[in-house]
Amino acid sequence: MGVSRRTLALQTGAIAAAVALAATACSSSKSSGGSNSGTSSGSGTGTPIAQRNSVNVATVKPGGKITWTIEKTVQDWNPLTSLGNTFDYAQTTNGIYPDVYVPQPDYSLVLNADLMAGDPVVTNGTATTPQKIVYQIQPNAKWSDGTEITADDFIYLWQAQNGTNPNVDVASTTGYSDVASVAGSNNGKTVTVTFKQDKPFSDWKSLFTSILPSHIAKQHGDVAASFTWLDANPPTVSGGPFEIAPGGVSADKSLIKTIKNPQYYGKPANLDEVDFRAITDSSQEPTALANGEVDGIYPQPQLDLVNRVKSISGVDYHINQGLVWEHIDLNLRNTAFGGPANADQTEPAKVALRQAMFTAFDRLGLLNRTIKQFDNDAAVLNNRMVVPGQPGYQDNTSAMYPESGDLNKAKQLLTSAGYKGVGTALVDPTGKAVPAFSMRYTVGNQLRQDTCNLFAQAMKQLGITVNVSSTDALGKTLTQADAQHQYDIIVFAWVDTPFPNSANQPLYTTTTQGNPQSNYGYYSNANVDKWLADATVNPDQTAREKDLNEADAQITKDAYTLPLYQKPTMIAYKNTLGNVRDNPTQIGPTYNIAQWGEK
Repeated sequence: MGVSRRTLALQTGAIAAAVALAATACSSSKSSGGSNSGTSSGSGTGTPIAQRNSVNVATVKPGGKITWTIEKTVQDWNPLTSLGNTFDYAQTTNGIYPDVYVPQPDYSLVLNADLMAGDPVVTNGTATTPQKIVYQIQPNAKWSDGTEITADDFIYLWQAQNGTNPNVDVASTTGYSDVASVAGSNNGKTVTVTFKQDKPFSDWKSLFTSILPSHIAKQHGDVAASFTWLDANPPTVSGGPFEIAPGGVSADKSLIKTIKNPQYYGKPANLDEVDFRAITDSSQEPTALANGEVDGIYPQPQLDLVNRVKSISGVDYHINQGLVWEHIDLNLRNTAFGGPANADQTEPAKVALRQAMFTAFDRLGLLNRTIKQFDNDAAVLNNRMVVPGQPGYQDNTSAMYPESGDLNKAKQLLTSAGYKGVGTALVDPTGKAVPAFSMRYTVGNQLRQDTCNLFAQAMKQLGITVNVSSTDALGKTLTQADAQHQYDIIVFAWVDTPFPNSANQPLYTTTTQGNPQSNYGYYSNANVDKWLADATVNPDQTAREKDLNEADAQITKDAYTLPLYQKPTMIAYKNTLGNVRDNPTQIGPTYNIAQWGEK
């Protein structure tokens, strides 16, 4: 979950540290909510991470229907593609495509016991034998059309994500590229995953999420073609507690109806129907909640929105610090920043331009004008690999890019690199005018719009023009899927996973043109590639943390991304709902959608 996470979602993030995080709650987290008298929403202090799994635990009635809010119209249905790797899209498929392990609100991982018959058996690698993992699928696990869930489905995910086919649009190959084979036995109910010799994968629990139906894929071409088909079409079968209702996708893709899967092999869902309604203007979400048009929202909090939610009667809300973090990225394919060849990114004048832009931006001022107005504990983020509270967090950014910005230092960087017109109309050392840049944000997101406007104002003081506009399809814009979805600079969030050691690899590892995985800006640095690769296999936790920080410090010097802040999550729902709670990981609140219901 672009996330993204974000978020883009897987889904980005951060590997193995998560399990250890449960006991290291962010002291700055804030939450509010609780029971409601019917006159106003509750308020208070935050929910400690260790207690988040038990928020709003309730016995609920069978049956009923609710409507949940997402913030984007669903354009992609395969959460494993670079296009579909978006948090909101994943919210609609979490109840359809099953995972082996499910991230919990306290960042721990729980085995999906409906799907798996016990914990996988892990054989660690030695000098002469590779790492091996054996999974047992529940004998009764099947897709909603009656086809059994088998090793074929695991094999399909591996084939799609192992990086051997450049025609597969995949958000990440991390982990899968280290697998030598995936084999089925026991009528397909046993899955044996064998890693390459000397390629153990410490974050193996991150594999086999969003398991897709291989028997449907086989009807639509080879792996590349079928992976794309699954992205373009709503799921026709389900392996989870919900399925898409017949005709359940509206023509404009703003309303998705999911109904209880009558063939589900696990504990059935409580609700008969969960509809997902897209409200692309987040300022309208509280109104929809107050009017009863929707039963729950998961907006990105901002002052007016938080105050509006507080005024709604019969609603519980919670604000937590989580794994979501906001950042500004540069598109290094732009020739002013880099160019089509990786070596272009290291050209000194281009590096100086990128560094000057980040140096001039007042990140603390951004927080003071936005997040800190409703969260006094919010702080500037100075690491891309992990967030405060996760093992290994250290400041790798502020020494180079002061939190309050430094305009004079930024101007000096440009002058020293040979730029003219600093502060008026910037001209590069070759005499060419620095072009105007397009900066994009997600439509309806006032916070990101404010970020873009403040960034543009700072750039104007350097003599750089930044034109701000929104995008209605973050995934398409990040991948520049068409002429309407392009960017030079963009602000968005990643939603980290509990696996920082491997989940960061696809975000910053050198990739090929046309197949960015999650490295949308096409950043390239051979040392970063090496450090991030080592972090996925090194058995020593301290060494992995060192790898991540080495990579982060280098990305700071290379001025590819600028971390802004760890973003609070906010969930608000009618207080008649039980078992609905915030899950500030990449999977989001629908992680336990089968347990939702009316009290």
